[in-house]
Amino acid sequence: MSDTASKSLSLAESATIAIVADLQVALANLLETAEVDAVDVDCSAVKSIDAAVLQCLLVNRRVAAANGKHLRLVQPSDDFRRIAAYVGLVDDLLAA
Repeated sequence: MSDTASKSLSLAESATIAIVADLQVALANLLETAEVDAVDVDCSAVKSIDAAVLQCLLVNRRVAAANGKHLRLVQPSDDFRRIAAYVGLVDDLLAA
């Protein structure tokens, strides 16, 4: 049995630049925890999301991968997918 675990957090219906600082701190804290090998971000409630939040998620996904961890965006809403596609990040954010 592994000593590592996954943790999760959820994005709100409206994910804007106003939450980026808190989101960055939360993701960094989770990804820096030795016992955590994956962080799942539930995107099912998202109705609006701006580029700042998408960029934060993308950067943290890359940081996680560089450190042998995973940042997974799970259950993306249709609106999340549409907006991520609009800014050209859907493949980078939602790739397995």
